Amino acid sequence: MKKNFIISVVLAAISFGILIASIVFCILEKETICMYLGMGSTAAAFISVLFGLGSWKDK
Repeated sequence: MKKNFIISVVLAAISFGILIASIVFCILEKETICMYLGMGSTAAAFISVLFGLGSWKDK
């Protein structure tokens, strides 16, 4: 498998995990932690998309 594809899949899994943690903290009414985890999840997903698009260029 290509290096960029593997990095993209790992970052997508991390993003999903952080999103679940953010939802849990939102249920527990910890708004500040929920906000930071949501921003981290969005950043990980964005970087995952960038690496995913980069994997298409690899041949």
